[in-house]
Amino acid sequence: MNKTILLKITNFCMFISALIQVSTGVALFFNLFVSQIKVFEAIAETHKYNGPVFIVLVMAHLSLNWGWVKSQFPSRRAAS
Repeated sequence: MNKTILLKITNFCMFISALIQVSTGVALFFNLFVSQIKVFEAIAETHKYNGPVFIVLVMAHLSLNWGWVKSQFPSRRAAS
């Protein structure tokens, strides 16, 4: 698969995953839906299982952009 297409898919999935993490995290932090125990449990489970998915997507994003990341730091050999 083309690297550009793979990066676009990764970025989109990472954006959706980040939205899920933030929205469920806010709901848990402010104890929203605590009176509806089934909904609260579903939010907690979603937050719990989406966390590792988000981490994997971030690692994939960094891997796909590693050339750019390296280019942002000056080489030690060039400074000598």
